[in-house]
Amino acid sequence: MRLVALLALFALAAACTPRATDCNVNVARELEFAGASVALRAETQGPNCHQAIALYTIRDEAGDLIYAWTTPLQRGFGDVFAAEPDEHLQSFLERWAEPAVLTTASTPAWSELEVGQTTLDQLTYNDIRARELPMLCHYSGTSREACVFWEPAAGAAGHLFDRIAEETPE
Repeated sequence: MRLVALLALFALAAACTPRATDCNVNVARELEFAGASVALRAETQGPNCHQAIALYTIRDEAGDLIYAWTTPLQRGFGDVFAAEPDEHLQSFLERWAEPAVLTTASTPAWSELEVGQTTLDQLTYNDIRARELPMLCHYSGTSREACVFWEPAAGAAGHLFDRIAEETPE
């Protein structure tokens, strides 16, 4: 009987032991975009990585938000981060915080886009492309990137199109 009581006591103590189960991890860096220094932040937030969101923000020099993107971490990037945060999640966020910085002139011609690759109409897409505006592309899911452009007249970034992520071997 003492053994059962002792095992029950150990089980109760183990259940009450606090664990670090949250999935609040971030990487912040400065980046040159549209001729100015901006603050980029790639992060996850949640009580655990299974229920966390992935959040990508860019703020101008004054600290004003100029672009934000979010998705449930598991839906956007798969079950790979379901366990407790580790070096793999930190490494992913560090890569996510290194977007490709280009211009809209590097985007594919309208005729080369797949259906649903952009939400813009052809006239608007071609106008943005021809203006060679600053653009950055960041991970937006498994093997996917979202490309956003800087619109100086609006003072904000807008979504241009999605593309297959260009993987580079490490």
